[in-house]
Amino acid sequence: MIPGFRNLPLSARLLLMGAMFLFNYLLFPTVAALFVLPFYGMDKLTGVLNGKFVTETDKYIFLFVQGAASLGAFGFTSLLMSQLETRFVVKRLALGIRPGLKLILIAVFSIIAAQAFIQFLVEINQKIPLPTALNFLAEQGKHEEEIMQALMKGSSFKLFLCNSVVLAMVPAIGEELFFRGLILGELLKARISPIVAILVTGFLFSIAHAEYDNVLAIWVLGSFLGYLYYVSGSLWLSVIAHFTNNFLLILLKYLYNIGFIKADIAEADMPLYATLVSIVLFLLCLFALNKWRRPVDFELGDPELINEENYSE
Repeated sequence: MIPGFRNLPLSARLLLMGAMFLFNYLLFPTVAALFVLPFYGMDKLTGVLNGKFVTETDKYIFLFVQGAASLGAFGFTSLLMSQLETRFVVKRLALGIRPGLKLILIAVFSIIAAQAFIQFLVEINQKIPLPTALNFLAEQGKHEEEIMQALMKGSSFKLFLCNSVVLAMVPAIGEELFFRGLILGELLKARISPIVAILVTGFLFSIAHAEYDNVLAIWVLGSFLGYLYYVSGSLWLSVIAHFTNNFLLILLKYLYNIGFIKADIAEADMPLYATLVSIVLFLLCLFALNKWRRPVDFELGDPELINEENYSE
């Protein structure tokens, strides 16, 4: 721990987090790309990183660089910043507490039940006009979506597994470490209102994804993940829920590609009754989570367990 680091103002620590994030976001994928460069060549590698996939190998190269970016920007930044604050990194990031099976099941069911609700939020978001000066955001988001669709296209089980690791597991761990474990944990330590801290962190989470058409949906999802962290005191609960959301999309796309299901559910229009049922089930899950919540003291390094029921160390 750096002497006095914990005594810096919250704003200074948050700025340092942001600066370190940007540095690692540039550094790690650059190093990964340089590692691949001798085997691919500059022109071909540039095309692959822009989403121009000719062969399946191109997709693996993209996933390798993408995974490095995610691990470096989110994961490494979180671990390094926590090390600057305390020797007890595991406790600082709430990694040492395992949520009980009851809360895990509710969290997973919440994500599955909320899919129609999330799709409804996306449709609302798409109806909100974007100022002309910000049209580049919509174009960037569209390009990112095209890349994701290209990555998940095909029936290769090997590619499905790689997508599951790089697009579902790695972001679930890295982004939860950064947004919930690091930033939300920092705000809660500072005794900022939990509602404000959860909503602000959820908004930062949505902005970081740079998907204008999904800002509202990702904001709600990010806030829910923050709520899971808050009510449990365990980062693993939000990691599991985050992974479930990402993996569900990849799995459904793969099942559609191999003909196991006949409709691409991600592209299907949800009937109104399905949306209403989704909202009701999601709200019931929130009620259940609040009922079994665990009072936690988010002071640095030692979130004390006040109620042991339904939890195990």
